Formats: sequence, C-alpha cells, structure tokens
Amino acid sequence: MSRSHSHEYNEQHYRSLFTYNPDAVFSLNPAGEFVQINQAGCDLVCAVEEDIVGQHYELLVVKDDLERTRRHFEATLAGQHQRYEIRIRNMHGEILQLDILNIPIIVNGRITGVHGQARDRTRERQTEARLRVLERSVEASSSGVTIADAGLPGHPLVYVNPAFERMTGYRSDEMVGRSCNMLQGPDTSPTAVASIRAGLADLREVHTSLLNYRKDGSCFWNDLYIAPVRNIHNEVTHFIGIQTDISDRIQQEEVLTFQASHDSLTGLPNRTYLESHLLGICRQAFDRQLAIHALFIDLDGFKPINDSLGHAFGDEILAQTARRLQLALPDDATLIRFGGDEFVALVPGAPERQAVNPIADQVLAQFSQPFLNEDVEITLSAAIGISTVDTSTDNSMRLIQQADMAMYEAKKLGGNNWQWFNQTLDRRVQHEVALRQQLQQALAREQFELFYQPMFNNELAIVGVEALIRWQHPDRGYISPAEYVPLAERTGQILQVSEWVMREACARAAQLADIGVDSISINLSPLQFHRHNLVELLARLNDQYQLRPGQLCVEITENVFLNDPKDVIRQLREIRNMGMEVAIDDFGTGFSSLSYMRDMPVDKIKIDRTFVNGIVSNERDAAITRGTLSMARELGMSVVAEGVETEEQFRLLKQFGCTAYQGFWYARALPLEDLQTFTRALNNRSKV
Repeated sequence: MSRSHSHEYNEQHYRSLFTYNPDAVFSLNPAGEFVQINQAGCDLVCAVEEDIVGQHYELLVVKDDLERTRRHFEATLAGQHQRYEIRIRNMHGEILQLDILNIPIIVNGRITGVHGQARDRTRERQTEARLRVLERSVEASSSGVTIADAGLPGHPLVYVNPAFERMTGYRSDEMVGRSCNMLQGPDTSPTAVASIRAGLADLREVHTSLLNYRKDGSCFWNDLYIAPVRNIHNEVTHFIGIQTDISDRIQQEEVLTFQASHDSLTGLPNRTYLESHLLGICRQAFDRQLAIHALFIDLDGFKPINDSLGHAFGDEILAQTARRLQLALPDDATLIRFGGDEFVALVPGAPERQAVNPIADQVLAQFSQPFLNEDVEITLSAAIGISTVDTSTDNSMRLIQQADMAMYEAKKLGGNNWQWFNQTLDRRVQHEVALRQQLQQALAREQFELFYQPMFNNELAIVGVEALIRWQHPDRGYISPAEYVPLAERTGQILQVSEWVMREACARAAQLADIGVDSISINLSPLQFHRHNLVELLARLNDQYQLRPGQLCVEITENVFLNDPKDVIRQLREIRNMGMEVAIDDFGTGFSSLSYMRDMPVDKIKIDRTFVNGIVSNERDAAITRGTLSMARELGMSVVAEGVETEEQFRLLKQFGCTAYQGFWYARALPLEDLQTFTRALNNRSKV
C-alpha cells in the first residue's frame, strides 16, 4: 500500500472511530474551545455541531464544577491524561452527570489540544442514589428484613438487616447461608409452616403469623410477609421477607379475650365462657361415660353487705368466696362466676346423686367459717340448686336453668341448704308458658309502650335517648323487661317485640326532634341478625319516616358476633350505609376480641354499668374504663358510659376523657310526655 493510501486509510479509520462512537467524542484547542464534536456529543448536549464548535467548554459545565474541570483541563495540557466526573447543563436545561476522559493531542512532540470522551452516567448515578436510599431504608427499618436465594435448596439467606438481628438475637454472619426455619420451635404452628412452604413452592406471596424463637431460646410472635423477586425474564431469583414482632399485640388480644370470658374480680370464667363452653364440657364428660352435675350457688344475704359496707368490701368477700369454692371442688370441676353473687360449678361424675351430695355439703361447709376483711368479720351462707344430665343434649343451658330453679327452691327453704331439681320445680316452666301466651296477647293488644332515657354530654345537655320497652300488663301493671325479655329471646318472640320497638321509635323520631332530641337508640337482639329481613325492614322504616343520617342508632351486644360474625358485620355495614349509627351495648361483658373491634363497623361503644359502678372504689374497674376510652379514641369511636348514678362517677368519667353518659343521676327512662316536660325544663334553665 502506498503512503498516500495508508494515510487515507488511517484518516478514514480515525474518522469512523470519531463519527460512529456511541460515546460523545470531542477535541478542544489549548484555549478550551471546541474544535470538533461527533453526533453522539451533539445529541448529548441537544445542539448541532455548528452551535458548539468555537464555544468554550465552560458554557456547558455547571458553576460548582468549573474550578475542578479547569484543573483537569490544565493537567491534560501538561501532558497527563485525566479521568473524572462532572455535571453539565445541556441546551434544554437538563443536568447530566458525565464520566470524562481527557487525553493530550500531541503533534510533532508538541501538545496542540485536548482529546475528550464523555459517557452519560446520569441514569446510573440516579439508580445508585435510589439504591443507597433503599439500602438505608432497609438498614433503618424497625421491621426485620431478610433476602433469601430462591435458586438454592432450602432458600438460604443472603442478607439480614440490623432489625432482624435485634429481633432474633442472631448476627448477620450467623444467619447468612442458613434458612429461616431455624427460628421455628416446638410450639410453632404446623399450619403456618405449611402455608409458608406452599407459598415458596408456588413462587407466590405469603402472609402469616407464627411463633418464632430467638437465639436465647425465648419466643416471639412474628407477623411474616414473604414476596418473590423476579428478574427481567420474570424468573424468581430471591424472596424478600418482612418480619414484625407482634408479641405485644398478641398479648393484648389474649388479655382482652381472657377479660371477655373471665370475671375481672375473681379471675374465674364468666357467663360468656359458660354459654360458649358448656356443651363441650358436657361432651367431654359423656365421652368418659360420666354425667355432668351443675351446682348453682347463690350467696344468702349478700346484698345488705354491699349496701352497708360498700362495693369494695363486697368485692373482697366475693373474691374470698371464689377461692374457698375452688378448694371445695374436685380438680376436674369447672367453677364459673355466673354474675353478681352467683356461681356455677360443673362437676363430672357418676350419675347417682350420692356422688354429688358430699360435694354440695363440702361447698356449704366453706361458709361455716366467717369471712374477714378490714378487721370486719361477717357470716354468710349459700343456697345450692343441683341438676344433672347424663345423655347427649342439644340444649345444655337447660341444665343451668334447672339448677337455677332448684336454687330458688333452696332459698325458699331458708337458704344454707341444697336442693335437687325435680318435676315439682317445673312449675316455673309452666309459669313461663303462661307468660309466653300473655306476651303474645300483649303484642296483639298493644300493651307495650316506649320510655326514653336521655343520654347527656359534659355540659349536661341531651345528646340522644335510648328507647326502652315497657309492658303495661292489665292485671300486674308494669312488668320488668328482665322478666319477659329473656323468655322472648328463648321463644323467638323477641323478633316481634323488637320489630314493634323499631317501628314505634321511628314513628316518634319526628316528635323527639321537635323537642331537640336528634338521636334515638334502639336495642337489637342477636336473633334478629340471623333472620334475613333485618336490613330490609330498617330500610323500609328509613324511607317511610325519612330519617336523617345519625337520627337512628342501633345498639347491639358483643354476643351478636358469636355466631357467623362475618354475616353480622356485613349487615352492620349495610345499616351504616343507610346513615344509621351502630353502638355496642354493655361493652366489656360479652365476647370481646381485638380482631372484631378492628373490623366491625361500629360508631360508638357503651361501657357497661358494672365497670362504671366500681370506678370510684375499684382501681381495676377504673383501669378497664380508662383503657376502653383510650382504645375507642384510637379506633375513632365515641363512648357512652352507662349506669352513671352519682355526680362523683360523672366527674371521674369526665376526667378520664368520656364525653357522653347515661344513668339515673341525670334522668330515669321517661314516657314521651314526661320527656317533653323534662326537655322544656332544661331549655328554660338554659335561658336563665
């Protein structure tokens, strides 16, 4: 090849490297002005070559990087190649981060300029910055974060964050290369483990809670979320695990669940526990070829002690009684505080009465010694009713009812004795049959009416009323709801009674609004939620009487969630969607559960009067009341304290943060006419 051809070849070779280089390539004269720039460079700065050639490089460099760029340029002119990063601003005003390579141009031994090559690192640096933020977020997270290799057997860990180390006690170097299943222990749920394994096998997300174990052997509840990580080919390469220590939450749920099913004073199972566990207790006895004997124990003359010596004194006597009864009963017996001064003992044993009579005598013997509290000595006795069942039954509560009947017979005989249920005592059942018939007649003859008990706020203004049914019997006068409502619940007549209450309350809503009562509360029976027309009936009444949002509030007890809670929650949501409010009545005495409190659509809770009665003298009742108020605030619910009977209770509740109340201290339940008079009197006083 001739020299001219060789020179031409080299020139074309250089031109190709310059023109078609994917990176920006340029040359500067010793003054720092552009002499050449390729198309990639023009595209980078968003300009054409004619606009750049002849311009100084400082035109593009951001101000803060000028001095450093100048030093690198001068070093290149001194014969030293330079590599550095700078920021430039293109012609569109965008900031770009460039990796710059400067090489001196040497011609005939003399440096005649600077050759430059620039590569856009903007996206890489942005990605690196985001990764640093993400890495710092993971490092600073309070939740444990793990990354496991999805491609290796057992999915060994490749990373754990500091929170995981604190949570488990294992250092990173102790966990990397090992599987998280080393955190499992003897009490870890096999169901939760199976759920995790199935999710990993199916390459899908997993969310579960399970008991894990720390390095020191202590356990904690782990709320675990696992998610697969896919590459650009949609292949799962890793699993990310987010772990949160929820031990405190689980403990709080267990405490509330225990409180819902146990008596706060004695620590014994309560009536709710009895209703939900009685059938199971009976079946366990039947499986052992044993009968179940129910001892219904009622203290004689306890009310005068409460009245004369105070509730705190009475509470201590009840606690002592519970301890004595536990000592008197066989180890396999179940002792329950049924309510007030009543206890129920469930004793498995031979079906013969002779097997139970000595136990009843032993229970009575516990009252032969006086009780002592605060240097005051008192003597008590008890009446015991006994019933038994030794064959399978679908109505286990009948056992308690029969023992209750026998207990009342023991009381009639002067107390301090025990009596067995027999057919003679069934007269009470006959009375209930008669009452049931009279109840049906009362519905047909409109012998019911509504009384209204005001609810009031901190300024003693009425904020609503609760509608309470009253039965005006033609012969007996007003009959207490406590006598016929439980019967109506058992017979199903409560549905008709409740429907009458709903219609009457809605019909009176306009009259109540005229006297300044903007909200009326009605009680719903759990049975209504298991019939299929509750929501439809409320919807018809809402349309018929044109109720305003919030004008009607339906009150339910916690026990409504015992059967098919999901369907109950669905119905409550539909009721709220109609503009009606939902309140939990007698809160704290039924089936409390944090998960239901979180999920159920409720606007307010009504603290049961049993806690309000004791807040002045019983720190436990006060603590439960404060905790309920605090929880309600956190859940966005309002609270009404029931059974406020003294000004001292009102002021203490107000100090706890309560804002609504109901009780005899302010007003008893009143007929509509008396309520109108009551509100007029309030309005007149407010004008003075």
